[in-house]
Amino acid sequence: MTNFEKLKMKIKEVKIICKILDVATESYSVDDHVRALGIKYTEAMSTLLFIADGKRKIILLRRDDRNVDLKKFKQILKANDLRFANEAEVKAFGFEVGLLTPFLLDSSFEIYVDQKTTEMNKVICGSTVLDKAIETTFSEVLKNLSSYQVIDVTIPNPKRQDQASIQRVLSGITPSGKGFHIGNYFGAVKEHIEMQNRIPETFYFIADLHALTTVKNKEVLEANIMSIVLDYLALGLDPKKSIFYRQSAVPGNSQLTVVLANYISYGQMKRMHAFKDKLQKGASVDSVNMGLFNYPILMAADILLYQPDGVPVGEDQRQHVELARDIAESFNHTYKQDIFKMPEPLIKEEKIARVVGTDGERKMSKSLGNTIEIFADPATVKKQIMSSYTDPNRVRATDPGKVEGNPIFLYHDLINDDKAEVADLKERYQQGKVGDVEVKEKLIIAHQRMFGAAQAKRKELENDLDTVRDIMADGAKRAQAVAAETLEKVYETIGLK
Repeated sequence: MTNFEKLKMKIKEVKIICKILDVATESYSVDDHVRALGIKYTEAMSTLLFIADGKRKIILLRRDDRNVDLKKFKQILKANDLRFANEAEVKAFGFEVGLLTPFLLDSSFEIYVDQKTTEMNKVICGSTVLDKAIETTFSEVLKNLSSYQVIDVTIPNPKRQDQASIQRVLSGITPSGKGFHIGNYFGAVKEHIEMQNRIPETFYFIADLHALTTVKNKEVLEANIMSIVLDYLALGLDPKKSIFYRQSAVPGNSQLTVVLANYISYGQMKRMHAFKDKLQKGASVDSVNMGLFNYPILMAADILLYQPDGVPVGEDQRQHVELARDIAESFNHTYKQDIFKMPEPLIKEEKIARVVGTDGERKMSKSLGNTIEIFADPATVKKQIMSSYTDPNRVRATDPGKVEGNPIFLYHDLINDDKAEVADLKERYQQGKVGDVEVKEKLIIAHQRMFGAAQAKRKELENDLDTVRDIMADGAKRAQAVAAETLEKVYETIGLK
């Protein structure tokens, strides 16, 4: 008897209130199923199977507009190791990958229900077959679970937000260095550009005030700022779709920072990563400048001033968004008014947000000299790619090489649009039939293919800086209009108007 036949029998025997829907797609993708069924992500629920510490079978019911916070989930489970079950394990437990259903789970599974899932009424979930789905209610799902525990273990998936939930996003980048590298692009910029085409309002800013904590040279700072502006525009940021501005061009950022400092404690500030990292690197408390110490308050002002629904950030910046939420909650509670929105951190997958550097060890960073730049001259890009770390245990090209964890193949996965070529290179590398030089030369060609048009666009912009300055001035004007509205409410609320 197939799983689908078992499911239909159970529906009949225990009188599960549901409908079996036809799905007009042969894809395993959640996105394709949502489109095919014409539903919202907040109506779709996945049954996810994990393995904890090599033996515990863990089920999580997750709403499909959310991502699982694996680090938090592992802490809740008190597990040393947590991973998704592989294909063989899923089949051993009686299912097919991507085709689990909550209605056929037995007591051998530890079942967890994410908190956000409990907000669902209508539920569309798996049926054990690709071309069918089950429409039911969340209460019906819970009635048919042997036992379960509700936990808070997900964060918003920025790529799966229904229009009604995320209307405005905001993000910034600090001009502490000159020019983007591929870590910047895939870690943040690419998503910013994509968001402007699916989110109604997008705010992106150059965090030049934040750069003052490290850059103390006027000419260097000015060059860094212009470089970042040109890079963004060349890569596709559209000033007609997004509000693009310099942080310092909107006085409200600094004004709100002074106000917000009164709604956060010294103790909370001492726990912030930037301050703690500085001390761990050997700096004394007395040597830390107040710009760095107060950095999180300015960042909170950057966010709250524009009332965004979501803030796309990497995991390393989550704490700053959470602090902004803490400050907003403190302010709103103090005055018993909802003056500030509570922005959601939109966290990218770690493997994308944290692109490893060419040294194969640390996150790609200009300060570490382990980058592959986007707009550098061809000779520089070639040198950066050819010097990239690969498999240290591979002495000769005829030795079988390791693909997993190999930075050069990570870069191919990100940059090379010829997926057949990438698959061929990986296969031959593992068989010892291709050398590092050929693999790297193919990457150089793919880099030019991906970024060639942007490089040409940047040269055009360099020759028309008046237009670039006009774009930034217009962005500042539009940002100021939004900021002024928030600041007026704040001043009126606290008694400064």
